[in-house]
Amino acid sequence: MQQPSKLGSSHSYFGKRMRISFLLCILPLLFLSSCRKRHDPEKITMRPRIFLEGAAPVPVFDEYDLMQVQLGTVDNIMTENPNDRMFALWFSFDRRGAMDLQKETVRNVGKRLHLVIGGEIVGVHPIEGGVTNGILPFVLSANMPQENAVFLFNELNTSLMHIRAEFLAKKG
Repeated sequence: MQQPSKLGSSHSYFGKRMRISFLLCILPLLFLSSCRKRHDPEKITMRPRIFLEGAAPVPVFDEYDLMQVQLGTVDNIMTENPNDRMFALWFSFDRRGAMDLQKETVRNVGKRLHLVIGGEIVGVHPIEGGVTNGILPFVLSANMPQENAVFLFNELNTSLMHIRAEFLAKKG
């Protein structure tokens, strides 16, 4: 009776391992490419626009410049209570938008940017210097309750995801 050679058994072991590794690497890529984000126009409920205070009523940035949004809190400097916090939205810009953001903020130190959604100012960013990291925070109204801030964030997050997918679909 012949015994399998060590080379043969090791070869089949490594062969199986290589196939499994290959599948584990390729399957996620196939899944991601087949599941490209599709946009659903009905899920775009908010289109954020950013206006420069005192400038023409034309947005300096719109929803197509933005990649994503995060929700956080900042100290409320209007009160002495250290537990009094205000909500803020941090927007990440795409590459082109980040370069434009740096130029606009360098040119307009001392002014404010207004975050406008549905024709209403919902946040403000005082320009204290050039924004070089492509991330722009907007402080929301001091009297905005947590439920409203979370709702706004969720709607913006969903809208931006579908806006980005819409943009990429049109781009080709």
